[in-house]
Amino acid sequence: MADALDRDGIATLRFDKYGTGRTGLGAYQDHPEELDYPAFIRQARAAYNSLRDQPETDARALLIVGHSEGAMTGLLLGGTVHPRPTGLALLQPQAIRMLDLVTLQLKAQVAEATRQGQFTREQQRAVNAATDAAVVSLREHRPVDTTDLPPAIATLFEAFQGPNARFVESDDAVYPPDTVAALQPGTRVLLTCGTHDAQVPCVTTNALATALRHAHTGGPGRVTLPGVDHLLHDTDHPNSLAPPVLDALRRFAQH
Repeated sequence: MADALDRDGIATLRFDKYGTGRTGLGAYQDHPEELDYPAFIRQARAAYNSLRDQPETDARALLIVGHSEGAMTGLLLGGTVHPRPTGLALLQPQAIRMLDLVTLQLKAQVAEATRQGQFTREQQRAVNAATDAAVVSLREHRPVDTTDLPPAIATLFEAFQGPNARFVESDDAVYPPDTVAALQPGTRVLLTCGTHDAQVPCVTTNALATALRHAHTGGPGRVTLPGVDHLLHDTDHPNSLAPPVLDALRRFAQH
C-alpha cells in the first residue's frame, strides 16, 4: 500500500505495532497481561502526530489508511486526532464487535465442515451453542467451558483468557459504527470489502456503511472488491495487492 501511495506522490509513515517487528511488546515486555487495545490506539496516535510534525507534511491533507483491525484503529483515530484527517481508507475493516466477528467466522467454518461430512447436523448445533456460551462467559468475565468445543476452537477461546483477557475485553468493547459520529462531516472515506474475504464478509460492514452515510462523510464509501480475499489478494495475485485494491486506493488518494 505504501508503494502504491508513493507512486502517486504521497508520503507515508508506517510502524511496527505492539507484538510485531522491532517493537515487540515494547513497554509491556515484562507485563504483557496489561496490554490492551487502547494502547494500540495511543501508539497509532503518536505515529499520526509524528507524521503531522514532519516539515514535508501538509497538515491539511493527512490520510489514515488501515487494514482489518488497523482499519478500526484508523476509524477511532479519525474522530480524535488534530487536525482531523481529510480521508480514511478502511480496508476490509473490523466493523463489528470482535467476539461477534469471531463467532461468525467460527460458525461459517463449522458449517463448511458439516457440509463436508466432518460433523453431523446435531454436532454442528452443539458446537454453535457452545461457541455462543463461550462468548457470553468471556463478556461476563467467567471461565469458558470448552467441553463441547472441538480442540482448535477450544484452544482459541483458551487463548482469549489469561494474559490476553484485557486486550480481548477492550477490543470487544468497541462497536465501530458507534464511533463514526466523531468524524468531521465531509471526511472522504473508502470502505472496502472483498467477495472472497472469509474473515470479514461484506455483510459485516453493512452497519458501518450506514453509519458513515448518516454522518455525512464523503465518498467513495463502500467499494466491493470482486475476487479479493482478506489479505487484499486474488487468485491471479496471491502475493501482491490485487488490481481492484490498487484501483480503489488510487481513486481515493488522488482526491
